[in-house]
Amino acid sequence: MAQTDEASRERNPEATRDTNATYVAPEALRAFMAEAFAICGLPPADATEVAGLMVQADLTGSDAHGVSRLAQYVQWLQNGTINPRATLRIERAPATAVVDGDNGMGHLAAAFAARTAVEIARETGVAWVGVRRSNHAGSAGLYAEMPVKHGMVGIYAAVASANHMAPWGGSDSLLGTNPLAIGIPCGEAPPVVLDMATTVVSYGTVKNYALHGRTMPPDWLISRVDGQPLTDPRRSNEGVLLPIGGHKGSGLALVLGLLGGPLNRPPSAAT
Repeated sequence: MAQTDEASRERNPEATRDTNATYVAPEALRAFMAEAFAICGLPPADATEVAGLMVQADLTGSDAHGVSRLAQYVQWLQNGTINPRATLRIERAPATAVVDGDNGMGHLAAAFAARTAVEIARETGVAWVGVRRSNHAGSAGLYAEMPVKHGMVGIYAAVASANHMAPWGGSDSLLGTNPLAIGIPCGEAPPVVLDMATTVVSYGTVKNYALHGRTMPPDWLISRVDGQPLTDPRRSNEGVLLPIGGHKGSGLALVLGLLGGPLNRPPSAAT
């Protein structure tokens, strides 16, 4: 378990200190994960970057996107689901760009896209950078906050590769958790960073509950069969996550999916 500071516990009330748990220093955890990724074939610099972003997710309260994801990522790297030696490619237009992730680690593609957006915005005043052929990138807030460090507003949205939410009034899993993050600089004060899924909770949080044998609140997930609440996270495949704000969250998930999907074709294909 990663060490969690007081600020992150305020952002995430569930991240309370367990006196029976073993706490690991962030530096040690970062080194451990970097070594694990390197063994799986990631170049050392890439392994270090991904591990650092995962630790940062834990330290900012996004426990569902930190070290708890390590086993899943290792499995994907080992079975060929993720390309460990991905070569990122970029296609530019005046104020836009599309990054091809080469089916590599999503953290690398998303971070590269955020840095590219900063570079373009310096030239043109605004930038839109899409990412395609990528994978799970962890906490959305990490990438929205990157432009903030350069005095810029960062907006991050993604279309999930797996659907865990039904459209409003339906029962079929047709929408992803499709996160939205916005980072706003505030001068000398800490920035404002919004990071949320368009579902009541992220699916990663459900996985965390299953990992720790915890019972979910009844307003997170409902059965696809009878619409009744599911509180056992081990049965999550039987249900769908509920949207934030009812029909508004469902609509938000839909439009973010459309922005994160069709608009992220290479500029040459957008005719």
